[in-house]
Amino acid sequence: MRHYILFIVIIYFCASTVKSQDASSTKQRLDFAKMYLEVGGTYFPSFTGNQLADGIVSHFESSATINPYLTWGAFHFWGHTEFYVTFPLGQINLDSEHANHELSHSVATGARIYPWAITEGKLRPYIGLNWGAQSYKQVLPPDENQPEISKDFMLNFDVGLLYYHKKLAFRLGVNYFSDTEWQYPLSRTEMVEIKTPQFSAQLGVLYSFDVTKNNTQENRDLWNSYPQVSELSYDANSFGDFFIGAGPSQSFSLSNSKHNADHYPYLEQKISSSAYIDLALGYHFNKANLFIALSFRNPIYETEGYGTKQIINKTSLAIEINKFLTDYSGFAPYIGINASYDRIGYEVNTDGMMTQEPISTTIEPGLTFGWDIVPGKTNEALILRTNLRWYPFSEFEVNGEKFNFSQLEYNLIQVVFYPERLKKRK
Repeated sequence: MRHYILFIVIIYFCASTVKSQDASSTKQRLDFAKMYLEVGGTYFPSFTGNQLADGIVSHFESSATINPYLTWGAFHFWGHTEFYVTFPLGQINLDSEHANHELSHSVATGARIYPWAITEGKLRPYIGLNWGAQSYKQVLPPDENQPEISKDFMLNFDVGLLYYHKKLAFRLGVNYFSDTEWQYPLSRTEMVEIKTPQFSAQLGVLYSFDVTKNNTQENRDLWNSYPQVSELSYDANSFGDFFIGAGPSQSFSLSNSKHNADHYPYLEQKISSSAYIDLALGYHFNKANLFIALSFRNPIYETEGYGTKQIINKTSLAIEINKFLTDYSGFAPYIGINASYDRIGYEVNTDGMMTQEPISTTIEPGLTFGWDIVPGKTNEALILRTNLRWYPFSEFEVNGEKFNFSQLEYNLIQVVFYPERLKKRK
């Protein structure tokens, strides 16, 4: 968690620095950000370690891999900063004879700083950092039921060069991973240390576009007339509007499970959920700079290996109230509180014997932090929203023992629609 807080602080510091250097009256609000899509691949060199095959511990050398990716991001601060979300698209082994090891990546969120603004026909250096997760698994026949072990909240760094030409850009970068040592279970009782590569190389192609340019000239002139820094309620002409939203999310456990450490040390100790959809229904008080919302989520957490499969199914409905702090050229951060009604189901199957716990219900207090992308302030009918919800006290019982289930929910990109605003604009 402290890594993530550091991540936020550094991004804020860098953004504030850029702001102080480049805020000028000649830069218009709608030129503040430009969206892009990127496709590319990351090269990971091979690594070595020990494995257990046919009852014998032996040395292995893994295959080098190419990991394709898709990135959705945007250049901000008039070409000085980049925020992005990267989605992994699999793993391509370059040596099929040594392809029994999977080193995969989850969705990563990051930022890059360009000391010199991205400019047509110029090569620009950048430095960046991102928050992501890595998973490692051995896949050894005949059982192929080895567990997958993950590292969440990894703070990684990268440097590189970007060349921009018209709407296309080309990236060449190097990534650095600071945490590459794994304690991997070779069996239910035997652990071994494996070290994966600290560096990887990245090559990507970007296509950039500006969605605000498709607006009417009247709206573009109006939105460009807004102050660079102001309240989100600036120029609001209605009390409030209803909205609905939906977007992909993922949840992470923040603490190791003592229950798993005592009973299943060969399984994942901090379990992450699979991806799920966060659905929201709410009301935005335009002139008060705040919104309330109901959010429904249904994450499922699974970990398995060596004949054991553990499943936690959480169904949750949260009510939250969030207050916008400011609006800087369409970037509007907010903070708030929430209370979540949680139903948690737990089951474990060991060697074919199923054990289920009664459904646990509780109301969990939480904190919310996020931001909206709103160049048109409260005049926009369709916006993008990102948020994180933190539940530090969540837990439930298994066989009378406490199961620590403190959580961080990460709502990547939620599309939020205000039907009343669309009706007003017609």
